[in-house]
Amino acid sequence: MSIDFIEDLFSSRIRVRVLRALIKYKEVNITKLSRELGVNYKVIEYHVEALKRLGIAEEKRFGRIRIIRLSEGDPRVLAIERFFSELEHAFMNQSDSRSQGSS
Repeated sequence: MSIDFIEDLFSSRIRVRVLRALIKYKEVNITKLSRELGVNYKVIEYHVEALKRLGIAEEKRFGRIRIIRLSEGDPRVLAIERFFSELEHAFMNQSDSRSQGSS
């Protein structure tokens, strides 16, 4: 995995939020992403296009509806999902140990 890929992937807070939402919802349309994240549709569209260019997101069209998902089976996507999962567990464990230490 190249440094450029990682820099492009995590280059924006909004892009990271889009990634996390795609992990959570599996498949979602851009309008729902926009509403869920409280971010303008065009901004979400820009970041989705960037994820597609990186090769980790795919789009299906049903008329005007665009469904976005992370590329299934892509080892980079699996690594990204593990990364977020491990980070979440690390922060949960850290907050647990802090709350136990303050008792």
